[in-house]
Amino acid sequence: MRRPIDVLADVRLRMIKGEVGEAADALAALWALLARGDRGIDVAKLHSVSIELADRFPLAEPVSMLMHHATVAYAQLGDFLAATSTAARMVSVWRATCQADPTGDALIRHAHALDTLAAVYRARGMPDEVTGCLVELIEWHFIGDNRVGVAWAVRELGTLALLADDLDNAAHKFARSDEIYAEEGDAAELRRERAECHVLMGRLAYRQGNTTAALHWFGAALEHLAEDTAAEVRAFMRAAEAGIPQPPSKLLPIGEFGQPIWTAPPTSRNCTKTPITTS
Repeated sequence: MRRPIDVLADVRLRMIKGEVGEAADALAALWALLARGDRGIDVAKLHSVSIELADRFPLAEPVSMLMHHATVAYAQLGDFLAATSTAARMVSVWRATCQADPTGDALIRHAHALDTLAAVYRARGMPDEVTGCLVELIEWHFIGDNRVGVAWAVRELGTLALLADDLDNAAHKFARSDEIYAEEGDAAELRRERAECHVLMGRLAYRQGNTTAALHWFGAALEHLAEDTAAEVRAFMRAAEAGIPQPPSKLLPIGEFGQPIWTAPPTSRNCTKTPITTS
């Protein structure tokens, strides 16, 4: 295996030649090794060369993928300040790309970049910044005429409010999300997403002490959920009927946006659940 210092030298040569994809792949491999525990890599030099590539080719898709690898490595090292800077570079790639040409693919990738940055902010205990990422995501969903994406993102704003015990705000966000889902039709996928919103509305109602409303929303959700998720909702209902705390949930967590799953592949989460379409 080539020494990291030789790989970095080769990357600089590829940058001169304009071979951005090859250079990004080589750097990403080093970041992946670092994330797996290889301590023979000079992190400062690797960071410097990676940022140089990003500066030279600020709109190149491989740069975003490279910054994702760097973010994962920094997060696994516990350096969330550095992870913030690399995740922000991911966002800058796709923000500029979408401003120039907001195709559906570019918008989905921008959503993933915002999700990654939000995960770092969440890990740092910065809920206002997570909210900021969601607000930007909503703006781009509007630009892409993706009202289902808006409904999902508004629902996620509600989960942030619920986690912060801002219950009135959470109620407003969940109600607005539910309204948008209702306006968008009755497709099976939309019914499922709306059912997930109803589960959150039930959890909120129970937190507010309204068992009757909680059971109503849980019951409304059951019809459109798969059996495994429906089983969790029935457990929520039994807890509500017994007046005890809600059990933990594996399949229906409170909030999906910005979850720090650092081992997820760079394109496995689009945080929209449905493809973004442009008008």
